[in-house]
Parts: sequence; structure tokens; C-alpha cells
Amino acid sequence: MAALLRMVNTQQRTQLVLLVTRRSVLRRHARLVARKWTYPHRRPGRPPKPEALRHLVLRLARENPGWGYRRIHGELLGLGRKIGASTVWEILQKAGIDPAPQRTNQSWPAFLKAQASAIVATGLFHIDTVFLRR
Repeated sequence: MAALLRMVNTQQRTQLVLLVTRRSVLRRHARLVARKWTYPHRRPGRPPKPEALRHLVLRLARENPGWGYRRIHGELLGLGRKIGASTVWEILQKAGIDPAPQRTNQSWPAFLKAQASAIVATGLFHIDTVFLRR
């Protein structure tokens, strides 16, 4: 519209009753440009890891106090979860868990208690028959 109005000379322009002024055209154009070139604001950096993955890392760390962040990373890779070792370390740090394997001094009774179900399942017991065979 602004280009069409330029074609009309100044005398004729003053005689026209315009529904749109040059000012309103420029204002609308400025809004259009602003809408086109304004991007939505995003947080800088990578998106956070899924909450379920974070819970899995913390569960592995709590259930296996002798594991460091690299061992947890290896177990996650074995489960098919693609995650970096430094990400595991960061998740443990944010949760207040020491990422080193020396989180606790696990005593022998604590180890046996944690592994009791696996020890019983291995079949350490045997029965001798009447003919002294196992």
C-alpha cells in the first residue's frame, strides 16, 4: 500500500480519504518483521537427561556402594542406555553422592546381608544319599 501511495502525487494524496495512513502501514510492517525474526527463548546448553535415567543412576549407586561412576556408566551401556561417564558423575554430584567407589567402608557382615539371597540361590548346600553320593 505504501508503494502504491508513492505513485500518487502529493496533491492527489491530500484529496484522498485514506482508511490507512502511512504511519499505520509502517507500524504493521514493524510488527510483522518483529514476529518473523523473534525466536522463542530457550535455555542455553543441552537439554536435561530424562528423570527416569537420573533415578536409575541414583538407584544403581545406592544399591551398589562399591561402584564408582565409571562402573555405573558401564552397566548403563550394558542396559542399552547411551549416557556419558561425566553425566553419571554430574548426576551423582548433584544428588550429594560421592562419585568415587569409596563411598562406604562396607564391612563383611554388611556384604553378606546384601548378598544373602544370591548366596543361598547358588546351592552351597549338599545332601549325601544312602550310598554316600551327592
